[in-house]
Amino acid sequence: MSAEPTASQLQDVTPTPASSRGAGPKGERRLVTVLFGDVVNSTGLAEKLDPEDWTEVMNGAFPLLTAPVERYGGTVSRLMGDGILAFFGAPVAHEDDPKRAVLAALDMVKAVRAYAETVKDKHALDFDIRIGINTGHVVIADVGSNTSMERTAMGDAVNIAARMQQTAEPGTVQLSMETYRLVASSIEAISLGEIPLKGKSDPVTAYRVIGVKTDLAQARRAKSIGATLVGRDRELGELKAAVDQVWRQRGQIVCLIGEAGLGKSRLLDELKSYWLSQDDPTRWEEMVGIPYDSGRAFGLFQNYARRWFGVELEDPPEVIDRKVHAKLDPLNQAAPESIGLCSIAMQRVIAAKTVEDTFGFTAQAVRKDISELMEPAFRESCRAGPTVIVIDDLQWADPVSVELIMHLLALVDDVPILFLCAFRPERQSPAWQIKVKAETDFPHRYLEIALKPLTDVDTDALISAHLRVEDMPGEARELIMRKADGNPYFIEEIVRALVEQGAIVETTEGRHWRDGAQLSDFAIPDSLQALLVSRIDRLDEDARATLQMASVIGRSFYYRILQAISDSAIALDKDLRSLQRVELLREAGRQPELEYMFRHELARDAAYATILNRKRREFHLRVAQAIETLFVDQLEGQAHRLAQHFELAGEDERAKHYYEIAGEVAQQVNASAEALAHFGRAIAAARRLGDPEQEIAALTAKRGKSEMTSA
Repeated sequence: MSAEPTASQLQDVTPTPASSRGAGPKGERRLVTVLFGDVVNSTGLAEKLDPEDWTEVMNGAFPLLTAPVERYGGTVSRLMGDGILAFFGAPVAHEDDPKRAVLAALDMVKAVRAYAETVKDKHALDFDIRIGINTGHVVIADVGSNTSMERTAMGDAVNIAARMQQTAEPGTVQLSMETYRLVASSIEAISLGEIPLKGKSDPVTAYRVIGVKTDLAQARRAKSIGATLVGRDRELGELKAAVDQVWRQRGQIVCLIGEAGLGKSRLLDELKSYWLSQDDPTRWEEMVGIPYDSGRAFGLFQNYARRWFGVELEDPPEVIDRKVHAKLDPLNQAAPESIGLCSIAMQRVIAAKTVEDTFGFTAQAVRKDISELMEPAFRESCRAGPTVIVIDDLQWADPVSVELIMHLLALVDDVPILFLCAFRPERQSPAWQIKVKAETDFPHRYLEIALKPLTDVDTDALISAHLRVEDMPGEARELIMRKADGNPYFIEEIVRALVEQGAIVETTEGRHWRDGAQLSDFAIPDSLQALLVSRIDRLDEDARATLQMASVIGRSFYYRILQAISDSAIALDKDLRSLQRVELLREAGRQPELEYMFRHELARDAAYATILNRKRREFHLRVAQAIETLFVDQLEGQAHRLAQHFELAGEDERAKHYYEIAGEVAQQVNASAEALAHFGRAIAAARRLGDPEQEIAALTAKRGKSEMTSA
């Protein structure tokens, strides 16, 4: 877009996802990575061609721009004559949307570079694109009139992405700081310093992408902020014992199962260090499942083989053969027959970019061919010594790779090989088939390690290891413990967010808590928001709506209250069962009445954060009214909850009333700190209402009484 986009162009978007799965309510707040791409000097190019010829040029370019967006799970929002606007994170979120956007952008640049040769030859024009990317919070909503309605993204994040594109050099991808910090562990980029953007009062920091880090395991490790391993001694001991069995020539299968963030990858790192500390360590191979490759046949093995042999997707068979031999020849001088076997196996895997019926070969024949080659190739590789095959994030492996792994498991009865599979407890994923087959067919070789959240003691120790802040207030530590729920990754990200949000200040003398920092200002880190919303987006629309309403009530909630604000009791029961199956909710108790709880407070925060402010106020009012009705004889005991919900609903008069009652109740039980807080909020509500000074003075006197008691 050589001409600067207008406000309507920036905001007027109509997502057209390939699938309706995860399509959300008509209005939501979302964390989205926005990609803007345009043709450099399109106005100048178009004036040199007949309109039909220019249309032909752009029609040839658009498939090259849209295909990468679709491959990486983004949404093409609009094709704007000479450019593209795409979203990653709406209407369906993934936990790595910023990285997906950058990878899509790099694929676009590469594809257009090749296409430019055709344009040059045919029209004598220099054809190129530039791309800008930004990550931020937007509102996705249906807007318009009765006769014209469309889904629109509103927010400054869209504007900044457009400005990033306008300031990018031809043939480059430019990122905002907000995107860069989320992809820094996996993307190579150079800082462009602060650049001025039209319409922004302050300059912004920008980065130019120069490549992708190919060592996925190393990229994952780079995200850690360096705390020691805490609370996993038993699990690490079991893993070391499995390695010892392989050294004794006994094949093993280990499934390391745990939710995102519980420390699977960290344990694998510790185990690798143990393996390498042996007197004569042999082969340690790593494969990593990639979510956007879960539909590509043999994607898991292809990525592993390409990394090992330095093969590019575009390499022809003769180049693949040369690279494979260059890697294997020095390693297998004494076993030439295994060189040929491994070479053929790897060529077949790498070359099988898609497994489909072709002339002379059926897809089933191709799969069978690769399967028959890989088993003897792995068997031969074990002749040099014990071998460990680590497969991390197996829940994202493609089904064909999983079939091959299950076929290879039989090797454990014959050779010293350890298959170490790490994945999330998602029964619907292909990875679960490996667990079932291993425990059924190879119980004598099988070990299962299920990771649980850390205990409070271990959580506290890990917080101390991460924080290294001597003057940390106790309530801040309590907040981290409550939000993290024993999840090591959550702890890391919360601490990192406190640093980024300025609550923790790093100086040459160490870390310190910033004077005046308010915990109420803490926002859920974008990385965790993306992780948790990606889980929520897998739900159907009704279950998501139920989860959002529950999040308004609180971390825990009575069934009766949720039922009172829901539209259908029958649908509610179905939704609650679904939410328990996917482990977003759990039953907290049945006495004195049925109560549910979010498994993670951050999951509750993430669901709440997607609700439009207007809808939040509506839901809070409905919750408060339901509590008044259902607990009419217990209003004093419910006063603190009622006050909070009425305040968040914008009902200051009723909020003031219940805060005053809650303060008096707290005084009666000598809970001075709580009484101070309640009376303080009552005073704030009174001031917003413009109450007479004598009424505010009366509340202030009650607050003063609590201060004296506290002192």
